[in-house]
Amino acid sequence: MSEKVFSEELERFIAAEINSLEQLEILLLLSGNPHKWWTAVGVYEVIKSSVQSVLDRLNEMVDRGILRKEADNEVRFQFKPTNDAVWNITSELRDAYKERSVKVVQAIYSKPPDAVQEFARAFRVRKEK
Repeated sequence: MSEKVFSEELERFIAAEINSLEQLEILLLLSGNPHKWWTAVGVYEVIKSSVQSVLDRLNEMVDRGILRKEADNEVRFQFKPTNDAVWNITSELRDAYKERSVKVVQAIYSKPPDAVQEFARAFRVRKEK
């Protein structure tokens, strides 16, 4: 019998909201200082993936109600979930990542493959040797 590593709520949150290590790092960065406003470039300087990818992830989190977006002279983002449960689960995610980072990463990447990807794999042409 396998031991449960995380709460069911955290497992569901990871499955539904976290699709990459980049996304996890962005969420942990912004939630670590919820009063601070971040630009995509500011997040990129910490995360070091690509500015466009960071901007895409930030906008996705805005669309899902995890971040708030403000645009005056420049576009800025702040951790400000519309749902109080997200505050709590993000705190749990933060603790889990500090204590068992490998398990969190495994949970992100061990999701069942997307049905569309599986369908596409069935038609993949292999090179003859």
